[in-house]
Amino acid sequence: MARAERGTAKGDLRLQPVQAPSQVGRTQDERLYNEILDAVLDRRLSPGVKLKEEELATIFSVSRTVVRRALLRLAHDRIVDMQPNRGATIIRPDASEAREILGVRRLIESAVVREATLAATPAALDELRRCVDRERDRTRTQDVGTGRRLSGDFHIQLATLSGNRRLLGYLSELVPQTSLIIAVYQAPHHDLCSHEEHFELIDAMAAGDVAVVQDMMDRHLQHIEDTLNLDSENLPDDLHAAFAHVRPVSR
Repeated sequence: MARAERGTAKGDLRLQPVQAPSQVGRTQDERLYNEILDAVLDRRLSPGVKLKEEELATIFSVSRTVVRRALLRLAHDRIVDMQPNRGATIIRPDASEAREILGVRRLIESAVVREATLAATPAALDELRRCVDRERDRTRTQDVGTGRRLSGDFHIQLATLSGNRRLLGYLSELVPQTSLIIAVYQAPHHDLCSHEEHFELIDAMAAGDVAVVQDMMDRHLQHIEDTLNLDSENLPDDLHAAFAHVRPVSR
């Protein structure tokens, strides 16, 4: 996730570069976190599935301590639920909860995009475009899970650019939950192409019209909600099948 830094000039807010895909997963638990999250977002794992520490440790050739750290981070992001003596299971958001989360995001992101537009510099906008470039590239290669994760990262970058730590904190919690909701409830074979709307948002931000940008963000989030079928879910649940692509790594 990008972080914002203020330069020496007053009001100069710049985004530090987001990690490129080759840099992501520099630690074993970070890699495992991304692999599990991507598997959920790519519909290779479904809500309700138990994530067994020993099985994951075997699949990824890591220690159970590494697995536990990754699961704790996923629990913090409300992707999994961890209970004493019961282990971790992928959370199953119900339709009512999904609608609440999406509604809260629309309220928060209206404020986020307003502050981000006011704070945006050409350098910050260029970094946002690079983030969306990575999202687009992953989507084009059918890496759906990573594409969805990078789509969420774009929204977190906007909150970072806003300079409001509270907004960033709220959105950092809501984005992973929204990604889970999309994975569970989005109609099969639906191509969201969120990167196209993200590029349009950045162009509107560059023009500096706050009201237009807020309206575009609201329509963007409504478009996401319109793609969801909140009355059904149908996902697989096999750990080894979900991570069939994983090559063992040394500890």
